[in-house]
Amino acid sequence: MRFLLTFHCEATGQWRCLDTALLPAFRSGRAEDLPAALRAEPELVMRWLLGRYEIADALVSATTAAQTGQGDAIAVYPLGADRAVIGFENAYNGAWLEIFLLENRPIGFVAAHKRQVLPAGGAMASLKIRAARPLHASDQACRLTVSRIIEHRQIWAEQRREGADPVAALTEES
Repeated sequence: MRFLLTFHCEATGQWRCLDTALLPAFRSGRAEDLPAALRAEPELVMRWLLGRYEIADALVSATTAAQTGQGDAIAVYPLGADRAVIGFENAYNGAWLEIFLLENRPIGFVAAHKRQVLPAGGAMASLKIRAARPLHASDQACRLTVSRIIEHRQIWAEQRREGADPVAALTEES
């Protein structure tokens, strides 16, 4: 059996869907195998959900999910085998998907929790220290920038004396 997975993406404010026919790791046709298939395809899932999410271990039935107040969840809808594969990636399914969601009921949900991506502590501390101190004249980057500014000023002054367009001269110099 095939399924249509839907998820409301906060980043775009729209519903996104994934046909399990496009999920290589899902071949059993059993809804309870969907969480494992999603975890087996992290790149595909990240492109679909537009972010990094931790996928739960089990499918929760629609009745249980309604009682527990499922938060970020991937809804699972059954699809007939005769139905054409529903597009992925850049395919826009907005209007069709809205109608599909109104006309069909999910058979279950898979919890998806937003994963926080934190930079390495040492790298972040080093960056904060660097940002906290302003550029000093002793910095190589600062000296290079100042020398380029002086160079450009000299070119402009020379071009003004000759009556040429200073911007054109700088373009030729670069």
